[in-house]
Amino acid sequence: MIWQVFAVTLPGFAVGAVFMAMASRRVSAETLRSRWLKLIVFFLIVHVVLGVAALGRPWVTVLVAVVLVAGAIELRSAWQRMPVPRSKKVWPIFVAAVAVALAVSWALPPLVFAFLFLVTAACDGFSQVVGQLVGRHKLAPQISPGKTIEGLLGGLFAAVVVALLVRGLLLEDTSAHTAALALLVGLAGLAGDLAASWVKRRAGIKDYSAALPGQGGFLDRFDSLLGAMTIVGPALAIAGA
Repeated sequence: MIWQVFAVTLPGFAVGAVFMAMASRRVSAETLRSRWLKLIVFFLIVHVVLGVAALGRPWVTVLVAVVLVAGAIELRSAWQRMPVPRSKKVWPIFVAAVAVALAVSWALPPLVFAFLFLVTAACDGFSQVVGQLVGRHKLAPQISPGKTIEGLLGGLFAAVVVALLVRGLLLEDTSAHTAALALLVGLAGLAGDLAASWVKRRAGIKDYSAALPGQGGFLDRFDSLLGAMTIVGPALAIAGA
């Protein structure tokens, strides 16, 4: 059943590519190449994660564990770059998030995990392209200068649309509940993104690493998913148990 989601992801990426091309008409050739690389790698990551979800629960937990271990290594490097005195809140928050995410990855049915991931991916991807296209008002300039209010609204709209399109395949719920859930997941993902960005700003770095071409590090790519799994995941796990 999960492979039927490709009927949503493939057109979704096509629309995203059109938006990106429109937003990139006046950028340099180097920036354009960077954006296309980011889109292509993002496409591959999304479908690899969906493929892992199709394999079942143990493999989802393995995937989440790999991401979190890599993220911990990246976070340690960033934390060491922070000016002294370094924040003491970073590690307790991260450890708590890791514990919750691992528990949720095992408790969630794989199809619900796929739903959670797709919604955060849609919000992430369209927040960026809509922000590049029409973004004017900064969302959190001191934490994440590139984010805009217009981008967030575009991302949340895309999250709701994707959630409704895959609802019959991945999540048995009413349209109204699914739309509300998508908004909560999108905002929870934003919280994870802003938390990760706050650490980067304090550390004076643009990306956590260069592990994922065009994406930065594992935390750069999966910070929103970690936020959504930590904040919304427990409720979904209880509902899906």
